[in-house]
Amino acid sequence: MTDKGMDKAKESIIEELDATLPGEIDRRKFLHGSAGMLGVMMFAGCTGDGNGGGGGGGGDGAETTSGGSDGAETTAGGGDGAETTAGGGGSSSGFMDEEEVVFTASWKKEPTHGTPHIAELEGYWADEGVPNVDAQLGNGSDTESLNIGTGTTEMGYASFATAISVWDGGEEAEALDMSLVGNYLARPLLSLIYRTDEVSGPADLAGKDVLLASGFASSTWPMYPELAGVDGSEIGTRAAGEEVGPPTLASNDVQAVWGSIDLLTAYEEAADVELGVVPLTQFGAIPGQSIWVNNGWYENKENSEEFMAAVLTGFHKTMKWVLLNGDEYLNLMQNEVNPNLQTWTEEELRGQYETSVAVMINNSYQEEQIGYFTEQGVQVGRDGAANALLDDPSVVPAASEMVNRAPFEASEPVEFTDDEWAQVMETGGRFAEIFAEAESGN
Repeated sequence: MTDKGMDKAKESIIEELDATLPGEIDRRKFLHGSAGMLGVMMFAGCTGDGNGGGGGGGGDGAETTSGGSDGAETTAGGGDGAETTAGGGGSSSGFMDEEEVVFTASWKKEPTHGTPHIAELEGYWADEGVPNVDAQLGNGSDTESLNIGTGTTEMGYASFATAISVWDGGEEAEALDMSLVGNYLARPLLSLIYRTDEVSGPADLAGKDVLLASGFASSTWPMYPELAGVDGSEIGTRAAGEEVGPPTLASNDVQAVWGSIDLLTAYEEAADVELGVVPLTQFGAIPGQSIWVNNGWYENKENSEEFMAAVLTGFHKTMKWVLLNGDEYLNLMQNEVNPNLQTWTEEELRGQYETSVAVMINNSYQEEQIGYFTEQGVQVGRDGAANALLDDPSVVPAASEMVNRAPFEASEPVEFTDDEWAQVMETGGRFAEIFAEAESGN
């Protein structure tokens, strides 16, 4: 049985333990401390339980290759374009820290939010010397911002605007203690999606009903009327889960939806009218989904800067592979990360992936490196979000207090060649064009 098969069997057992053990028990320590459980783990792996056919890495441990943008052979673990095997078992830099930490995504295991799960599954973090970073799905940016800020979770990413909104001056806000150390999605997912037979443009919402399609959407909705110059009191709103959005918009029960643009394809499939889209970036440069770390954990960890630099390097290499290997990525997502995605239509799956490509990057990711951000840019986003969302914007720390750029500066730069960048832009397709048009007046 291969090491990768062993790891996958172990993760399967840990997921089962999550459903049975009390919350205070560390599943990994429980597993490692039980000889009987190790026997079960070996049995599960040797009977072929991990033999999924993911295009980026065979479940049986065999090397499976994917084509790089320049035609060179790359494997699932080769985020920098060199031939590398995922899960190689050691760090190229010689750094190794086996501390167990959680890295949370902001949302479910969908194409937009698969990168951390691939980083763990395909050994990108292990290759950088941080093998025990545990990728977990999230319950919304509002929840995960609080989890990171209060130390329930060590690190992860969440919507920048939503994270700003949780600094609302309440008791939970007083306990927030986190820093922005990186960027995942360069652009916000937030967009207004509307029926063109009912709404003539971004400001034509008086007397209309808008569905707020998640807690993430509800917490950030006040931004839209403020930035669009619309009287919010004249707009009807209702909150619901994102799965309610497509049929509700199609039936004209609401005339617009405020939510994630990565579901645009699902809305288009359900509706029998042309839809309009207004990305949040039409009103200015606001970061998308930023990577946050709990300050208490960071300050108490002896080698925190080096550890976080390794986490960011592995994450950025995973991002590059995801951006350049769509078919293999979606195969892994459906067969290894979240089999429930097999119920999605090809249009829904590809549509969300292509949208995620468009929001994952901006020109700075080409001109500088993947994940690039500046303190000045964060300050601009902080001012725009805080002024629109909060009665007292002063409760939000200034960027000089909020940003810790040291781990990013210590990370290994991950860059695109010109050919790779052209491929990414082609993959983003019409979604990249939607953002380019929306941002043309900025």
